[in-house]
Amino acid sequence: MFLLLTACENETTTDHNAINFEQVNWYAKRAALAYQSEQDIKAAFPDTVLVATTPNSDVQYFLEQDPIRHRQIITIRGTANLRNIREDVEYIQSRNPKLGIYVHSGFDKDTYQIFQDLTPRLNKNHTTIVTGHSLGAAIATLLMMYLQEEGYLLGPSINFGQPKVTNHAGAQKYHNLPLLRVADENDLVPMVPPRDFLDSLHGAYEHIGPELMLLGGKFYTYQTHHQVEQDDVDSFWDNLGDESIKAHYMKHYLHNIALKLNSAEAVPYDQRERYIKQ
Repeated sequence: MFLLLTACENETTTDHNAINFEQVNWYAKRAALAYQSEQDIKAAFPDTVLVATTPNSDVQYFLEQDPIRHRQIITIRGTANLRNIREDVEYIQSRNPKLGIYVHSGFDKDTYQIFQDLTPRLNKNHTTIVTGHSLGAAIATLLMMYLQEEGYLLGPSINFGQPKVTNHAGAQKYHNLPLLRVADENDLVPMVPPRDFLDSLHGAYEHIGPELMLLGGKFYTYQTHHQVEQDDVDSFWDNLGDESIKAHYMKHYLHNIALKLNSAEAVPYDQRERYIKQ
């Protein structure tokens, strides 16, 4: 189904031609629609059997079940308002006994609520696909960990603008998740929590898996792990201005992906600044 993730098996070589932006767009449409009403979601995706919201944090998610293709798709909404993003990400890491790793405690709380609600409705004989944007992407990644521990068959998943959810040890333990993260070069949210944020407690936050970075026009770059880090916390928050926030919105991701549907060209990571649209 998903040729793009075949590159994850070999961290020294990457077949950029395997990037299928039609498939990336398939996930992006779901992540974007998670911000809409239950009526709109069901109209767009008739296989939707559940649209629900977490009781305390107002995180909306929906479940599609496709018995013909033997798959179930979970989509999780992100943060609709980024004004409080600094407060949202400043959570200490806590050890999750089920996963055996330290995770972002705020994201984990929402994940567990969704996990408890969805598992009675899921079919272990079907492939489970998870996607989301922003906070929803962070929850989606943690949810994949929970489902893997419960023995669910995980299908290739893509999320968008995801913050980090765990430290180096956690990223190492779950490095085999079939996950691709999509980030816009101008979007700083995938950098949160910033490097050096409470590093002395359990180690710095670190991303899991490969990253597809969207550049201007038809250009993009692919890296097997997140290479860019922000060393100074104060300068990170200073740079989180209007342009970065605009780049984080799902409508921007959809637009940037659409520019690559007819023709897409990979460029080396270290040359990406030539292709960034300011």
